[in-house]
Amino acid sequence: MKEDPTPKDTIPVKRQEKGEPTEEPAMTDKADLPPSYEQVEDSPSGIPPLDLKKYLGSSRTTTVSVDHCIVHLKFLAAIADLRDTVANTDTLFEINDSQAEVFKTQEDQCRALARIKEKRWAVYVARAVDRYITWWNHCVETDGHLPTFTELRDPQKNSMKCDSKMGFQNAMPPLDVMMVWHAHMLNPRAFLEDCIRSAKLPLYKTGFPWEAINSCIDNKNFDYLPGDASREFFERRTGQPWDNLDDSMTKSLHCPRCQKMLPVPWTSGSMSLKLDTAFESCSGYSDNNFSFNCPHCGLCIKYDILKVAKFRKDAEELIHNDRPMPGTIYNPQGIPTPGASREQFFPNYLILAVSQELLRYTDLRLNGKVTMMGLRDLIESKIRDKDVKQLVHQKPRRLLRGEGIAVRQMMSRYWDNSSPFALDLVGAVIRQGTFVQKMDNLDWIHSPALVATMDRLIQKYRIFFDIMATNPRRMAIPTLDVDLAWHTHQLSPQRYFDFSYARTSGTFIDHDDKVEENVLSEAFEWTSLKYKKVTNGQIYSECTCWYCEATRERTLRGTGIFPSSSTSRARTAAANLHSDPTISPDPNKNPHISAHNAIRPTDGGVTYRARLLESQLKANYDKALRRANKRAGRTTKDIPSGKSFDNNAYYYPMVWGYPFFFIPFYAPYMCDPGICMDSYACNPSCMNTANGAFGNCVGGTCGAAVAAGSCADAKNCGGGG
Repeated sequence: MKEDPTPKDTIPVKRQEKGEPTEEPAMTDKADLPPSYEQVEDSPSGIPPLDLKKYLGSSRTTTVSVDHCIVHLKFLAAIADLRDTVANTDTLFEINDSQAEVFKTQEDQCRALARIKEKRWAVYVARAVDRYITWWNHCVETDGHLPTFTELRDPQKNSMKCDSKMGFQNAMPPLDVMMVWHAHMLNPRAFLEDCIRSAKLPLYKTGFPWEAINSCIDNKNFDYLPGDASREFFERRTGQPWDNLDDSMTKSLHCPRCQKMLPVPWTSGSMSLKLDTAFESCSGYSDNNFSFNCPHCGLCIKYDILKVAKFRKDAEELIHNDRPMPGTIYNPQGIPTPGASREQFFPNYLILAVSQELLRYTDLRLNGKVTMMGLRDLIESKIRDKDVKQLVHQKPRRLLRGEGIAVRQMMSRYWDNSSPFALDLVGAVIRQGTFVQKMDNLDWIHSPALVATMDRLIQKYRIFFDIMATNPRRMAIPTLDVDLAWHTHQLSPQRYFDFSYARTSGTFIDHDDKVEENVLSEAFEWTSLKYKKVTNGQIYSECTCWYCEATRERTLRGTGIFPSSSTSRARTAAANLHSDPTISPDPNKNPHISAHNAIRPTDGGVTYRARLLESQLKANYDKALRRANKRAGRTTKDIPSGKSFDNNAYYYPMVWGYPFFFIPFYAPYMCDPGICMDSYACNPSCMNTANGAFGNCVGGTCGAAVAAGSCADAKNCGGGG
């Protein structure tokens, strides 16, 4: 393997030049507050013995244990090692490091090598998702028959009722399949829907098999070794090899027109000379420009055709077998409510009313050039048709808001998603990769204070969850430590559902898999302010990187001449951060904002909003800088050019091991620059928000964020919320 032409340490660079709401009384008693990270006492190094059978208490009142968080860290370490190995294996999938040698400058070669590594991982993940589908179909137990639309409308039926659980002794799946399952569960509402529609509730009730995972992953090297019995079980049930890399180099795909089985290449991963669109022209199944001509019927198969075929299959299941459409399983609060209102089930009534026209339009034997946009236009026209309204509602009336949300929820299952699941799992795994990398950088798993750190972040997570539960109209953003506990909780789906339902009095809080990056940053500032208030002055993000300093500056302002007690305490705590040797200005070394779900909208206003936020953050950072230097008794002339009081600086991002100098401004809340859309069949880090854009399925329905897979809570929905 060739050596990388640049060092892989984070590179600090010179920083570029260029009223708080009324205080509320603290909601949390002092005794309930988590201790500061710097107060924990060191324990002997190494992972302690774990008790994963210990009863945690009622699922309605307790979250996760320290031991579960530690096992989760072990699993993330195994995934990080897998990601690194796959990305750095030269010639894998015939994607060669030598392709970077055609570029003249060292900087361009670094960029090219980063793109090559990302592409290898993109192909591997697409193969892993395909293997997960096979595991889901052949290894995951079912409970009874597939639910029907009639049963969902019956108030006496409970669609979540299931008395059985899965056993994983000698039946653990391969690590790549586990990785996809992990990402699937971290979209709680989508995972619940898929388990209900596929009658896979035993998997939902079981959740991540923590004890088995702990025994399968070595405590030192984090190798995943579940044993020969698990290997034999997987290979016998699925007919596929245990190792992803031993699987076929072609994808077996049914032609959606003639149903013949076709061997489709996974990738044609040749790199172009344009770095910004290096793999855009690749045409394999995992590629951005997938295209394959069926030799039997002549159909040109593209992803848009596969999405339409998926819709047609689901519509046929509804029409002929009474199976509900995706996106209509639960109400706007995420709860599968027996006998729910007609608004929730409206898309099913609509499709039944116009079934013949929908089936005729999506019949690939009649038209091999149908598109999702054309399907969207057809559904929109039928919603506006007075005769259809009469047929669906028994009397003409306008579309209700709840019905619009339900239609958009249904259509969100097809935009950028041809898989049998409620979301594109390739994108879900890729976005989780950002979080995995940050956990690997923090390296808590090797900390001598591991147990104390896990205990503290669990306590902090409880406060965070209460903030979400008591502010249903606002978006709360976790820090990395809080997100670890939140993710761990979601990996026990039934416990997470029960806890969320109890704490919110009837809402299943989703883990929003896509949040527009500027909205994410603004919501993080609000969360930081709220955390300061409910904890009576504790700091939310204990980090001194420039972004956290800038965000914290706004939360430390008072509204009058004299600051509140929580603001005074927060100012003292913020000042003390700079004298703590465990706190670093390096954004990779502290648990600040968790932004793995940051995405970038494609509407025209994003550039202006991003520049405005950038300007505000810089101004806030300069204020924090001046204040800190004043406290230290230093004047501007005492500080070397480009240096701050802590040598705090902007950091160029490390992208697949290389510093990307070409990015003029980067913040830890922004979309991961290591996710380039041309490497994937569907862009993992982008959504459309403009009216009429791809993804906005029906004019007149709710906000675009629902089409992108985010929460469709009626309280939060309405134009992208």
